[in-house]
Amino acid sequence: MSSPFHSFLLLAIAAGFSAEATAQKPACHVEPFQGSTLPQGAIAHMSAVNGGRACSITNFGVPSERKNLAESGTITVKAQHGLAEFSAPKAIYKPEPGYAGEDEFSYEAFAKGNIDQQVHLRVRVRVTVIAP
Repeated sequence: MSSPFHSFLLLAIAAGFSAEATAQKPACHVEPFQGSTLPQGAIAHMSAVNGGRACSITNFGVPSERKNLAESGTITVKAQHGLAEFSAPKAIYKPEPGYAGEDEFSYEAFAKGNIDQQVHLRVRVRVTVIAP
């Protein structure tokens, strides 16, 4: 026979496990990537939990030092299952409500490099969207 205290304790433990499981799944994660200034650009992998929040990638002209934020950019290939936009210095992706699955978009960003030259960043993003 369980007492009200035991029921409360079991609910508190279950809530703790639930919060811990949720805390392990970040709402937005972008794996480190290199080569965005190469002619073919780079492929970044983005994971987004579809909880209504956007996921973004900040672009730098000198990425190793996280200096010289991108001044402008444009989406070159639109996402099929969400909205991709460029708002300097970030490329931003927000999945459609309720969508879970693969999506992809591409963008170019423009920033200053180490010797004040314009750097053309080209990144294709593969997005994995998972349900909350």
